[in-house]
Amino acid sequence: MDTIIKAGSESKWKRNSMLIACNFNMNCNFKCSYCFNQNTRKNFNEQLSPKALHNLFSNLPLLKKDFYSFAIAGGEPSLYEHFPDMLKYINEFFSPENYTIFMSTNGSLLHKLEDYLKEYPELNFHLAISMHLEQMDAETYLKKFSQFKFPNVCRIKLMLKPGTLAQANDIIEKAKSFGYTDFIIQPIIINSNVHPDYTDEEKLFFAHNPYPSNTALFNEYLNNGQTVKKDFTKEEFVLNPELVNYSGLQCLAGHSSMRVFADGSIAPCHFHKRAPDFNLNMHSLLEYIYIYINRLHAHPHTAAAPVLLRFPSGIPNMRKDRAT
Repeated sequence: MDTIIKAGSESKWKRNSMLIACNFNMNCNFKCSYCFNQNTRKNFNEQLSPKALHNLFSNLPLLKKDFYSFAIAGGEPSLYEHFPDMLKYINEFFSPENYTIFMSTNGSLLHKLEDYLKEYPELNFHLAISMHLEQMDAETYLKKFSQFKFPNVCRIKLMLKPGTLAQANDIIEKAKSFGYTDFIIQPIIINSNVHPDYTDEEKLFFAHNPYPSNTALFNEYLNNGQTVKKDFTKEEFVLNPELVNYSGLQCLAGHSSMRVFADGSIAPCHFHKRAPDFNLNMHSLLEYIYIYINRLHAHPHTAAAPVLLRFPSGIPNMRKDRAT
């Protein structure tokens, strides 16, 4: 493979969309030994302020995207103090057909989320429950699953601890009896490698995983004048460093993706540093989009992200939009 010329997921190239990764709080009630957010969490003691929250959601529609994907994570996002306001703003500023919400949770506070969903039943909401059995036992999880009234919006993800494959299969069968239908079993990744203590049976299971992540990604390379496409899963992307090398690929992160942090700062995506001179508590979101991002992409060595790499309809005229 030579020069990479295109990357991401097919659906993101078919419409003018934006991904907003929402890390509005970094506090968590679990202390998982394998948490990949441990270092990031140390940098944020606050939660996203009401002012910054309104600034974000009230201005996003002015970007005139066809579709918005909100990926809500943490920390544990159900601990975010202004979670009800976030749902209120999404319901107020967006139509159900032009957004989706994907929220990741450790499942310990499903009763709180149930109250929120009852208040906004029309929300296009999807819940990914990551089971962390080193923090909460299987019986407690299953009890919470049995009581939760919205199994149809859930995907249950098990981070398989070495030696627990039989238990994982038992959990899935019991969860199915409560109305859950969507499951993922993932290996624990340590320093870009699968956990070294998996048994041969567990390694064979992952080779033919009946509960894989369905996240499909691709890279396109220019090889001796020919375009070569490489399809892969999210797990393969994590485990194969060659797939992560986007050096030299022109990227439009910031126009088609952003990551919002608890202090009000923003990064164009997971692969860029935060904008040093911008904060939602002091500046309009539109200043970030039309001033800072343009400066970022003027740099000739912008690195690329493996998500959402286009802005096909061009940048809307902010002055014209605000005047009408």
